[in-house]
Amino acid sequence: MTEAQGPPEPLLTISHFARLSRLSPKALRLYDTLGLLRPLQVDPGSGYRFYAATQLEQARLIGLLRRLDMPLGQIQALIQAPVTDRAAQLQRYWQGLQRELQEKESLVAYLTDCFSQKETKMFEIQERTVGQVQVIGRRGRVHLGALPDFIATTFQELQQHLAAQDAPFAAAPYTLFYGEVSADSDGPVEVCIPFCGRVVPGRGMTVRAEPAYREAYVTLTREQQGTVQAILTAHDEVARWLRQQGKTLARPAREVYLQSEGEQQPTLEVAYAYRVES
Repeated sequence: MTEAQGPPEPLLTISHFARLSRLSPKALRLYDTLGLLRPLQVDPGSGYRFYAATQLEQARLIGLLRRLDMPLGQIQALIQAPVTDRAAQLQRYWQGLQRELQEKESLVAYLTDCFSQKETKMFEIQERTVGQVQVIGRRGRVHLGALPDFIATTFQELQQHLAAQDAPFAAAPYTLFYGEVSADSDGPVEVCIPFCGRVVPGRGMTVRAEPAYREAYVTLTREQQGTVQAILTAHDEVARWLRQQGKTLARPAREVYLQSEGEQQPTLEVAYAYRVES
C-alpha cells in the first residue's frame, strides 16, 4: 500500500497573498515576470495567480531587502546564493550603501558652502614647472559613477603595455579632464603615464611628447582623497587662484596619483596648467 498523502496545501489568491506578505499585487506581478517569486499555480484560462503559504517567508524577505533599496537583480542573486554566503553578500551591499552615503554627505557639505557663498581655504596653492616628457594615454567617455573603474582599468592596461616594451615610468600617472564628468556629462577624460624610452602604442592608445609648462597645484592626503567635498574644493581653490592671479588656463585640469602610505600622506595632486606670458 502506498503511504496516504495529506490534503493539498490551500492556495492563496494574489490579493490575499499580497495582504499577508505586505507586498502589492503590482510588485508580485513584477517579481513573477522577473522570476524572483513565481506563483505556485496560474489558472490557464483566467491567468489568475495563486500562491502557497510556504512562499510567504521568501516574499517577506524580498520586501525587507527592498526596504534597503537593494536592486531586484541583487536580491535575486542573494536568494539564489547558498545560505552560508547570504550574510556576507548582504554585508558587502550594506558597506557599499554606507560609502555612497558618506559621499553624499560630503557633497552636501560642499554644496552648503557654495550656497552660503563661503570661500573655503583648505589647501595651500603651490607652483612648479613640469618638464617636457613623453606620455602614453587612452581617452574615454565615462560618467561619474564609472570613473574610478575606468581610471583603474585603463591605468593597468597602460602599465602592462609599458612593461612589455621595457619602458619605465618617467613621472607619476595622471588623468586629464577635457570636460565635466558627472551623472549627466561624460568628459571625455584621458589616463596618461609619462615614460622613458621608445614605445609603440597599442590599440586605442596614443603616444606624444608633452612640452614643458607651468602649473598651480594642491596636494590631498589619502583621507581627503576619499571625500567628494575635498576633491571639489581643491579644484575650486586652484581655479579661483588662477582667476585672482589673472592667469589663463593652458591645458585641461589634471589629477596626479602619488605613491604614498598612510592616511595623512599626500596621494593626489589637483593641478591646473597656465599660460606664461613671454
